[in-house]
Amino acid sequence: MLGGRSALASVFLCFVCLLGPTPPAAGICTTDLPRQVKYMIKIAPRLNHLGCRLYTQTATDFQQNCIVSTLKCFSAEMDVLINEWKLANVKIPQKKTLVSGLKRLADRFSLAKNTTTSECRQCERLQQKDAEEFLRELEGTLEKINSAPCPPEDST
Repeated sequence: MLGGRSALASVFLCFVCLLGPTPPAAGICTTDLPRQVKYMIKIAPRLNHLGCRLYTQTATDFQQNCIVSTLKCFSAEMDVLINEWKLANVKIPQKKTLVSGLKRLADRFSLAKNTTTSECRQCERLQQKDAEEFLRELEGTLEKINSAPCPPEDST
């Protein structure tokens, strides 16, 4: 049996091990956004005649630790796309939650990681792609985010 300082040291070491570092942004994921994006991908080919061109992030941007700026750009461009489609009388379910969901996801990554966006490419410097390609890139980014183990979603 341990006594005095030895016991205190053992308790302290156990405490440190339990609260030790966890991978940054572990467990940040989303299941509702990919469903909404998949829906939009299905209707995008019917709307090619609108000629929407959107600044599009790529998997490379995600891999360069630019996830926050990537998600912010996707959010801003998604807002543009939704407004374009709205002018064409296209109904998009939960359109506000899509844009705000991307912003919230960016905020969660920003809080979980010590990120700087100064080294990341600005949205306006990206290649412009049509709506379907934009949505597929967004879908791929969300899939990468969700590839980490996800905690159960809140029911709130």
